[in-house]
This record gives sequence, C-alpha cells and structure tokens, in this order.
Amino acid sequence: MSEATTLVEQSADWRSESRVDRAARLVSNVALAGPESKNGYRYAESALRSGAALYDRKPVFLDHAADARRPHERSTRDLVGSIIEPRFEGGRIRGDIQVLDTEAGQTFLSLVESDAPGVGMSHVVLAERGSDGMVVERIHDVISVDAVVRPATTTTFRESVGVQADGAVAAFEQAAALRVERDVLAARVTLLERQQGEHARRSAVLRLVAASGLPEFAVTPAFVEQLAAVEEACRVQLIAERRELVTRCSAAGPRSAERRGSEAQDSTAAFVAAIRGNRAGGRPI
Repeated sequence: MSEATTLVEQSADWRSESRVDRAARLVSNVALAGPESKNGYRYAESALRSGAALYDRKPVFLDHAADARRPHERSTRDLVGSIIEPRFEGGRIRGDIQVLDTEAGQTFLSLVESDAPGVGMSHVVLAERGSDGMVVERIHDVISVDAVVRPATTTTFRESVGVQADGAVAAFEQAAALRVERDVLAARVTLLERQQGEHARRSAVLRLVAASGLPEFAVTPAFVEQLAAVEEACRVQLIAERRELVTRCSAAGPRSAERRGSEAQDSTAAFVAAIRGNRAGGRPI
C-alpha cells in the first residue's frame, strides 16, 4: 500500500439524475464520485462504499482552491453549502447539497438549472492507492466538493456517442467553458445589481422620511418597508397621508398625562392608540 495522498477527481455527469428545489435551496441526488477517472485512477467499490459517510456535512465551493497545495484554505465568499445524506448507490457516491442563501449559492443553483455544458462536481480527497498506484483502495478523508468548469472524469454525453477528443472537440469544449464562465459572471452581476438596487431604494426612503418631519413614533418598520416597495411618487403620497393623519390625531390629543406617557413607550403602539383615540372622538381619519 502507498501512503495517503491528496487526489482531485471530477465528475461530468453529476446532475444527470439530480433535482432542484429552489424553495428549500436543495439539490438532491448529485453524483459526487464514480468508479473511474480520466486521471487514470479507478476506485474500488469497497473504497466508495466505506468512503460515502465521509462526505457528510463536507463543504461545497465554487471552483477549486486558488493554491492547489493548500486545499483547506478557502474563501467563505465561494461557499455554496454542504453535503447531506451521502450514500453509495449504483456504483457511485451520491448525496444532496443543502445550498446557502449566498451569492455563491445562488450562482450554483443557476448553473444546475441552466444545464450548461462543461460544468462538473470535483471532490478533493485524501486517499490511499494500491501497489500499482492506479487503484484507490481507501478514502481517508474528504476535504471539499467543488463545482468546476471542464470536469475531467467519468462519461459525458459526447463520450457516450463515441466522439473522439480531437481538435474540433477541444475547441468546442473551450467555447463551452467560456460560455459557462460568462453565465456565472452574469448571474453574479444580476445578484449584485439587485442588492445594490434594494440598498439604493432603502437609502432613498430613509432620506425622504428624514426630510418629511414625521415624528419618530409614526415611522414604523412596516411603514418603511411599504415605502421601499413602491415608486417614488407613491412614497410622497403615503408620507403626506401619514403626516395628515398624525396632525389630526395630535389635534385630538391624549386625555391625560398618564395616557401620553404610556404612548411614548412603544412607537408603533402609540401610533395605533392615537388613531383609535381619534375614532372614539368621532372624527374621520
């Protein structure tokens, strides 16, 4: 037996039987490792069976580590999620990926749903090979599972129909990899633009509210969210309506100092109490 070494093995048909549940942020039945590798290695069935449990709760990242010599050093910005319920099925290690609600997670879900060519799952493992150096007889540990471009292992659709890896196919794969990279970047840009838009809208609302002269108790979190969800013209109208409502309620006034003090304790409750007090007086709102 040789000493355990770090191996990077990739699977091209990882999503052929996978399913996506965006609401639960779950990609189920993902192929994580198979019996053969284009790197020249074969995985003994016993190694896959006993190694399946090692994938449990292991992290999933976008792309490999920047320094292949330090596979443990990863950026949290690239974290997609983690493996759950790994198992040995049909000669492969399969598992489900619980995806985080992060930029990397959203990009990963978009890649799975787009069925873009040239994308694969690649595991980074500490494994032990046999005497000939070609058969992996034991998986000692799983470092990570990464979503990568241009995977190098197992059978792809093009291979299944007998296409040879000549210059034309190589050019096709390179073009496919560039399209995948383009789609990844486009997904990230879309997410950033949406986040920037939400931030800009909220900042505009806060500036508008600050200039409105509304008392603090009238600016509830629900009111701010309502303003952020509508166009600017509607915001101005809503603020004007609330200012008028506050003015009417203030004209009626609380009936005692004791009531005035209790209303100041809770801004939202004070606003509601003021409206109810106005209704009791019979004045329209």
